[in-house]
Amino acid sequence: MSLKNLFRRKIRTLLTLLGVLIGTTSITVMMSIGVGMDESFQLQLSRMGSLNVITVDPYYMPMEGNGMMMGAPSENTIDDAAIAEMSAIAGVEAVSPEMRAFLKFAAGRKIAHIDLVGIDPEKMELFDFKAKEGRLLTSEDKGGIVFGNRISQQFFDPRAIMSGGGGYFITMDSEPQVDLLKEKLIMTFDMSYGERRPMSMSGSGENQPKYKTYKVDGVGILNESGEKDYSAYINISYLKEIIKDNERIEKSAGYSSGGRQSSRKGYDRALVKVKNINDVEVIQKKINEMGYGAYSLADIRKEMQKSLGIVQAVLGAIGAISLLVAALGITNTMYMSIYERTREIGIIKVLGCYLKDVRKIFLTEAGMIGFLGGVTGILLSYGISFVINIISSGFMNSMGDPMAQDTKVPGLSIIPVWLALFAVLFAVLVGLVAGYLPSRRAMRLSALEAIRSE
Repeated sequence: MSLKNLFRRKIRTLLTLLGVLIGTTSITVMMSIGVGMDESFQLQLSRMGSLNVITVDPYYMPMEGNGMMMGAPSENTIDDAAIAEMSAIAGVEAVSPEMRAFLKFAAGRKIAHIDLVGIDPEKMELFDFKAKEGRLLTSEDKGGIVFGNRISQQFFDPRAIMSGGGGYFITMDSEPQVDLLKEKLIMTFDMSYGERRPMSMSGSGENQPKYKTYKVDGVGILNESGEKDYSAYINISYLKEIIKDNERIEKSAGYSSGGRQSSRKGYDRALVKVKNINDVEVIQKKINEMGYGAYSLADIRKEMQKSLGIVQAVLGAIGAISLLVAALGITNTMYMSIYERTREIGIIKVLGCYLKDVRKIFLTEAGMIGFLGGVTGILLSYGISFVINIISSGFMNSMGDPMAQDTKVPGLSIIPVWLALFAVLFAVLVGLVAGYLPSRRAMRLSALEAIRSE
């Protein structure tokens, strides 16, 4: 009966459906842009590093919730005991200490200044290290090194150094300069190795330490990841050995480089892998309570989610206004239908129809308008979303944005299944709410007066 009644006045029903369709489409497309922004931010963060990894350093600055310092900063040593204590925290999957040193590498006549990171080889896979070429480190590797994706571009021929303006600068090439897995590599703490420098730059030569050179082998090159692209990784136990060796050499020469490798205590930092991303904030607080600085991409993610929540609320509210207007259209249609069918309602009641059935007839009609308008609106929303993504992709290509070339980058507008279902259910709910008062009006009509009305 409800379906038949809807099509008595086809034009009026279609216009009412159009209002629901526009409202559903508006709210869906607006919210899909918010979802697309969230997905893009998540992808960008994942390229910067894992959201499940906490970086721990010796320096702790107690902060209040408003970002203001609430006490004096402190420095604590990250040693094996601290690593064991962090590993014992509930929810922690793995902890890996790190030591860093800045060394010069040489491959033939080409050299590079590289940030060398000592890491536990057995923990590399747990911390999302993936080899693009070769392999990762093993506990047996002593002089084996895994290079970041961009390290090969940092090598240069010192003969290509050009002078100008009273200084020196190096011309760098974006193409790989050295095959790190095949070349014979040498590393040293001697920053003048392989170069002829003016006396003003190299010093007088007195009390200069006689640095050692170490033969190493490139065993792997990592996937591009942003965070790890410009560092090289070595077995931490071997790095400890050569750092101590270098400290003895500098001490015997009465010389100190003043760098990070001089008179260090403990590890430079530690990486903590958390099993569940939702536990990252809690574990960070526990590490802070131990007296260490703890940072993660989850901090950035949290702030992003707050901003995106506001954006999505605003976009959703704009779309909801259209659906509110559609609700008024449904209410108007239902009231008009009651006035047109007053005699019919009276006859139904006289024949013995329950009052709740009269209400159900009109609620069903209102709900069907919401459902049909919602489903049609979702189909239209997918089409509009597709067009938006094509236009935004073309715009990013014209601007030379490399993100546009990445197939993993989500579109500007994304309509997940949950959003489509929510939009349809919301449209049905709006229809039922809009039809509630008219249905009560129909239910309360006097049967005899309704029959006499015409």
